[in-house]
Amino acid sequence: IDREGSLRALCGLADLLYGYCYDVRATEGEPTCESGWTVRMLSTQLSWLDPPASPAEAAGASVRRSLCYPLLRHWLLSLRALDDVCCLLRLGKVATIRALLAARKLLQGGAEYGYLLNRAWLDDTVIWLQRVPARRLVRLAAALEAAAPSKPTVGWPLEQYEALALEDG
Repeated sequence: IDREGSLRALCGLADLLYGYCYDVRATEGEPTCESGWTVRMLSTQLSWLDPPASPAEAAGASVRRSLCYPLLRHWLLSLRALDDVCCLLRLGKVATIRALLAARKLLQGGAEYGYLLNRAWLDDTVIWLQRVPARRLVRLAAALEAAAPSKPTVGWPLEQYEALALEDG
């Protein structure tokens, strides 16, 4: 893989892990029948077959998708899931591979194309990840933390929405 392909693969890894980390945090570690759907919808790589090109794109797209698709839509929950991704990456390859295999199991249990998504994305990612140096995962975690979106940069007027919600409440 060339340098650009390697960066896309790393950003795709972060994208996949975000869906899994969000589901683990939202369900408190007890997967539901919707867990496969959640992982699939929060990952641009799995839902649109388009991996992000940069850590900023991966973080921004993941947070935006977590604010519009799942039942639980909360800004701090979305940021905590991003923190969980960074923590997993810092823990190293073993923890990251375990998380990917758990996400694979969630996708396999889903009714819609889980087998195909596993074959197309997760299986190859797990194999590729075994050869990636751990320091690259740590650098990816640092890049994701630096690129964490704020409310004004997420692309939606979240602060205005919150003000409207407080007026009506």
